[in-house]
Amino acid sequence: MQNSPGSYLRLMLLAAYPLLGGCGPALVDMSHPSTDLVEQFAVSLDKQSPSLRERIAEVLADGRQNRILSTEINAAWQIMHGVICYGRQLEVDTPDRGRVSALDYAFSGGQIDGFELMLGSKPLTSTGRVGLKARLEPGSYTGQGHVDQWLAIFAMADLPLDTPVTLGGQTMTLLDWARQAQYDASQNMLDEFSWTLIALTHYFPDEPTWQAADGIVSWELLVEAELTYDLDDSPCGGTHRLAGITRALRAKQRLGLADSPVWQQAQALVDQCLARAKEQRSRDGGLSSQYFSRPGVTADLSAELASSGHVLEFIAL
Repeated sequence: MQNSPGSYLRLMLLAAYPLLGGCGPALVDMSHPSTDLVEQFAVSLDKQSPSLRERIAEVLADGRQNRILSTEINAAWQIMHGVICYGRQLEVDTPDRGRVSALDYAFSGGQIDGFELMLGSKPLTSTGRVGLKARLEPGSYTGQGHVDQWLAIFAMADLPLDTPVTLGGQTMTLLDWARQAQYDASQNMLDEFSWTLIALTHYFPDEPTWQAADGIVSWELLVEAELTYDLDDSPCGGTHRLAGITRALRAKQRLGLADSPVWQQAQALVDQCLARAKEQRSRDGGLSSQYFSRPGVTADLSAELASSGHVLEFIAL
């Protein structure tokens, strides 16, 4: 784990092992490709779920207990990906405090390469307090490589908004961080909103529209911006864009918001990619190593984990 950014994707692949094929029990009949795989998997899981759940639980426990990251070896990018899986339970070895919760260490001023916090420029009207944000390192595999990536990871780990965060001796909360992300949404220098949508639809599920630094912003506007990009030219095959769009669609549906051409286009894209993921499977049922662009297989384990893990994450959503 210490040297493999894709290590945690193994956990997702294990959960989908019967679906993807492999050396485990043949739970899904691949001889009838027109059959609904989801329905087959659900039935198979009902029949054999105790053993499958035990296998998944064993791997999760082993990863948490025996494959420990270190702040002297691993940077924030790797550690925060582990947080997606384990949340506060993820532990790291540190030079000053021994083995501790990675999040508790990061949020209490511990030194992790690539994890650097800073204050906003002025008090926010939504809280009356100065907000909080993380330094952005576009394209980085050390620090926060995408706008609001850390905040989205905390949302995926379901950290509450009252989680305390210490900066320079001042105690703040994730609410200060999330409200700053809302305010900054109209000033996104990279014009990418994948992670912003994941974070804001989770933390503010009843706020589809809000006042940002340069005017009114909404989930729909951010989705519209995401739809202008080609998935094949996007990071990780566009799966993070699809994750943000999918979460926004579900939030929109939950609130009963009015339909529009933007939402219709978003739903069409999601449906298209789901269909492609199914149609482009290899003969043994594995997901394509080329994400959604075309069918493909590879002997490169890293590439296989990256493609299958990311596509599976989207399918799960």
